[in-house]
Amino acid sequence: METALVLIMADPGKDRAVAGKVKGVPGAEGVSLVSGLYDVVATVKGPTAKVVMDTVYDKIRTIPGVRGSHTMFCAPV
Repeated sequence: METALVLIMADPGKDRAVAGKVKGVPGAEGVSLVSGLYDVVATVKGPTAKVVMDTVYDKIRTIPGVRGSHTMFCAPV
């Protein structure tokens, strides 16, 4: 199982709507509103890195109100 943290920038005033849509994306967990450079943080899990990236590119980045994102894959310690 691959895991990535996805930091999402939303258009002004769209952070709550974006977070609500991200919560509905299969594979997205632990969706939170945050303060700072990014507006929403989500953990995305999938069986492969490709599935995780497809989820980010095809399902999260296409949500109306998403301005950009930064994806960080997690490595076990």
